[in-house]
Formats: sequence, structure tokens, C-alpha cells
Amino acid sequence: MDQLEAWITYIFDHAVAERKWYWSENPPEWQGAPEDVPALIADTFEHGGELLARFSDEQLDQGFWFLLDGGPPDLFLALVDPEISLATRLRALRSFVPLFEQVMAIRCSSHLSHLDEQPANTLNSACYMWWDLLWYQLKDDDPLQEQGRVHFDADILAIQRRLLAIPHDACRESALHGLGHWARHYPQVAEIIDDFLSSTPGLRPELIAYAQRAKIGNVL
Repeated sequence: MDQLEAWITYIFDHAVAERKWYWSENPPEWQGAPEDVPALIADTFEHGGELLARFSDEQLDQGFWFLLDGGPPDLFLALVDPEISLATRLRALRSFVPLFEQVMAIRCSSHLSHLDEQPANTLNSACYMWWDLLWYQLKDDDPLQEQGRVHFDADILAIQRRLLAIPHDACRESALHGLGHWARHYPQVAEIIDDFLSSTPGLRPELIAYAQRAKIGNVL
């Protein structure tokens, strides 16, 4: 088994139960080098439609939550590790776009999670919370402050702008959720959201209202 296959198996190939595998007493640990994690994220997400197709929505949701909020080893913290090249970390960050295009937009339902609408696809929870949870890992009081933070955050905003262009309400809501958190730091968030609203006809009134709230950071 090569490293990429071992990585995908480690993250996603687990039975789904009420008690998640990564909260067990002695969960298996990733045996690879921390500096390899951003490239593995990118390799997986850039071709997520193909590489993740064999997993159920529930397995994908569980795996994404592990990456986002699974506690130690906090694998996504590799994205803000100044010991890893910025170019490698930015590639991993940019791979979120094909992941959302190839997986979230195809497999999520179009319901709006902030309204607790039903029925919900299991995968919608990770889609909706993606940038919310990442904000707490990637926010600007980390070591990257002196190691290219401006470039990194510029990419985050550019990626969220691209996610708003995906014609799927769950993807748009996810991006708005994230932009709502970044709004407290970056005034250009309002411009990004205004551009989205003015260039996207036919939006649901509920999504428009959420976008207006996101402009001023009023998201949960």
C-alpha cells in the first residue's frame, strides 16, 4: 500500500458508530511524517471524486470531522506549520475547491444547515461546518503570523469566493459561514459577498439573508 492509499484508508476507512473511532481509548495513529500531511491532503482532495467514491456519505462525514475537529493529532494544523513550505500548504488549501466541486456539490443535499432544514444528507454537516472549524485552527493568532499570513489568508478568501460560485446551496452556505468568521478580520469580505449577491440571480431568500448576516460576522 502506497502512502496516499494508506492515508485515505486511515482517514476514511472506518465503520460508523455513535462513538467515533478516533475517540476510542487507543485510536490508531498516523504513522507518516507531519511534513507530508499537506501534500497528502492535496493529493486526496484534488481527485476526491475518484479517490473517495468507495466510501459512504457517513464515512466521508466522519473522516472530514476527524480532520477538522478530531483532536490530537490535529492533522490540519500542518497547514499553518511554518516549518513546512508555504507553497505546499497553499496547494493543500486550494485543493478544497476541487473537493467541494467533486464531492460536496455532488453528494450533499441542497438544504440549508443554519436553518436546521430536513431532510439532511449526513455529509452536509461537515460541509456546513468546514470553515467554522477551520477558523479556530487557522485564525491569525498562530505562528504563521510572521510566516506568510497575508498570503495564506488571501488564499482563504479567494477560495471562499470560488466556493460561492459553485451552483449548490450547501457549498455556498459553507463559504458564507466561513466568510462570516473572517469578516471580523478582513473588511473585503463584504465586497466578496456583495459581488456574489449581485452576480448570482435566483438565490433563495434564506440564503440572501444569511449572506447579509455573514457580511457583518453574524454567523454561528
